[in-house]
Amino acid sequence: MYRNSMRRLACTIVCCAILAAYGEGLRANGAQVGEEAAGHGPRMTDAELFTALVLENPGLAKVKAAVERGDRETAKRAFVEHLKSREKPRWFFDWRDKPRPDQRPENPEVAEADRYARNELVSVRVWHDFGRDVDWSANPMANKYREWTWQLNRHRFWDTLGSAYWETGDEKYARAFVAQMNDWVKDNPVPLDRPNNRGGSRWRTIEAGIRMSGPWPNAFYYFLSSPSFTDEDIVTMVKSFAEHARYLTKFPASGNWLTMEANGLFHVGAMFPEFREAAAWRNTAIGRLYEELDNQVYPDGAQIELSTSYHQVSLRNFVGALRVAQLNDYPVPADYIAKLERMYHYNLYAAMPNAHLPGLNDGGYTDVRPYLEEGFGFFPHRKDFQWMAADGAEGSPPEHKSYAFPYAGQLVMRSGWDKNARYLLFDVGPFGYGHQHEDKLNFVIHAYGTNLLIDPGNYAYDSSQWRRYVVSSYGHNVIHVDGKYQNRRGLDRKHYVVKEPLPHVWQTTKNYDYAAARFGTLDHEGFGRKKEKLATHTRHILFVKGSGEASRRKAGDDYWLVVDVLEPTDDQPHTYEAMFHLDVKDVAVDPATKRVITQNDDGANLAIVPVADAELEVEVIKGQEEPFVQGWVPAGGYRVRPIPTPVFKRKAAGVTYFVYVFYPLPKGARLPVTRVEPVSLAPDIVRVKVLFADGRVDDLQVGSTVQVKQR
Repeated sequence: MYRNSMRRLACTIVCCAILAAYGEGLRANGAQVGEEAAGHGPRMTDAELFTALVLENPGLAKVKAAVERGDRETAKRAFVEHLKSREKPRWFFDWRDKPRPDQRPENPEVAEADRYARNELVSVRVWHDFGRDVDWSANPMANKYREWTWQLNRHRFWDTLGSAYWETGDEKYARAFVAQMNDWVKDNPVPLDRPNNRGGSRWRTIEAGIRMSGPWPNAFYYFLSSPSFTDEDIVTMVKSFAEHARYLTKFPASGNWLTMEANGLFHVGAMFPEFREAAAWRNTAIGRLYEELDNQVYPDGAQIELSTSYHQVSLRNFVGALRVAQLNDYPVPADYIAKLERMYHYNLYAAMPNAHLPGLNDGGYTDVRPYLEEGFGFFPHRKDFQWMAADGAEGSPPEHKSYAFPYAGQLVMRSGWDKNARYLLFDVGPFGYGHQHEDKLNFVIHAYGTNLLIDPGNYAYDSSQWRRYVVSSYGHNVIHVDGKYQNRRGLDRKHYVVKEPLPHVWQTTKNYDYAAARFGTLDHEGFGRKKEKLATHTRHILFVKGSGEASRRKAGDDYWLVVDVLEPTDDQPHTYEAMFHLDVKDVAVDPATKRVITQNDDGANLAIVPVADAELEVEVIKGQEEPFVQGWVPAGGYRVRPIPTPVFKRKAAGVTYFVYVFYPLPKGARLPVTRVEPVSLAPDIVRVKVLFADGRVDDLQVGSTVQVKQR
């Protein structure tokens, strides 16, 4: 059922603060600007409710008659009677289908619901016992992590209370919900003059949208049959629904926030067509979503925040409003669905061989199969969506192997679509509209079913050293100059949305893939706090395909040549440090050749074989906190775990080169490469030879011309 799929796909997503497009405030006397003003909710009186309803609606005839004779109590009873008798609008489950006692499971799992019923509530994975009275503004966390309060007010625990009520019929769950709902509405009157997106707010626009598109409508229908959910309680909740809709209409934000706000607004307009404003709510919401399908989705399908998680947030909300519209025969623009295809297309071609996306920017390790199953439902001609969703059991494999997303600047090199395929994603794109990480020229590698070279992904949005590390270039596979990190921050977020792809090179052939891009050439790119123009970093990545035409090697005998060229802006010596984060417990380092090989007995491994000389240094940092954080990766919640991070270092004047082979190895395999020898090094062309233990030699060249010769 829909509610189960929502639970399965839902993830606790936290979004960056956005204050934009302030609308005209809701009118009320004595309002405090931007705050949950003094007083009690709901602000809407009974008289205002009846004025807001289309009493001419035949279904509201009894309500109208009672209002006309001044009998508001009877009018409220008649309104609730109408809500319970109407056949439309429909929700994703019918409240009348609440299981009978003989249909309920024998031993339902209700331990979590019992905690919620006792006012033991959870937010961002941290529980708090409120006792008799919930303080919705509370923040029990020692570091006063603002997301605790914000996410508490999403009310996701009402889904659990509702499910427990249906599975047991126990009124304690209904009583708990009703008490919490009334308490929340009373204690948190809607802001009047502008949105309150500050710390401690219960009315951040993102929470208002999230509440309206899931927890509140689910709870409304879960408990509509309960005698504990009285007529007065139902009217109170409906008033708050309307107040939410007016608030969301007046105060739109941007980015993924806007999709959540608009989705919630559409839900209210769809659920309560009895309001005079309902059609305007729906039209405003679907209009905003339709515009955002172009405003925040690049032509290549990537969402402008360039986060693999927030891509899904926007997609879910685009689809959420669509599902409600389809369920209730509300119109959407003719090409609304067609515009969604490229977002699913992105999920397909950016996915690793294990059907997960790497955690780019503030992104998590995302399974794309549920999304592609949904996408196939919309686009039945996309047999490749079906194929990925079904783990290859149905449909057809994707047409392309390697694939470029030019606007996102995400360049994917892959050997194939089987589970053991070799995969590299190279990030050469813009900073992103939100949730940005300092990671230009970062790349990740997945091979033989194993994450090998990784992006740190996301960490809780707090002020800890771990959060600072994850968003900085220290947490990514890039290069620092003179101990100074990448820095692109400081501009208005709109600057980081591109109208054309940033400069890069992309070639894909049967024998190789080649990509190149630079850091330090754009005005806002520099190193350190002051964005110093110390050097330009050009990274070349050449994927030598073992199964290519004219190749003498077998399929699977493939690897990457990575060339970093550092061109300083002066003639002074500089120190360059190239770091690579390996998702394993240990590595072995050969002090003579500076070669690094991961030590994973249970899966695949990765060898990094550099062009080495006396000036090249290599150090493996693991679990370091001083003098700076290095060698960690988030491990879920507020945990981190140490990982070995080889750092290759050179100190030199003039143009400086790092050249390495990254060779993925299946479980138990030995490295066939013996060494990598430079032939010629120049800023425009780098040529090397890769020597193998069996006598083979690959002659490789990158730069203004590319060649792969194998003998």
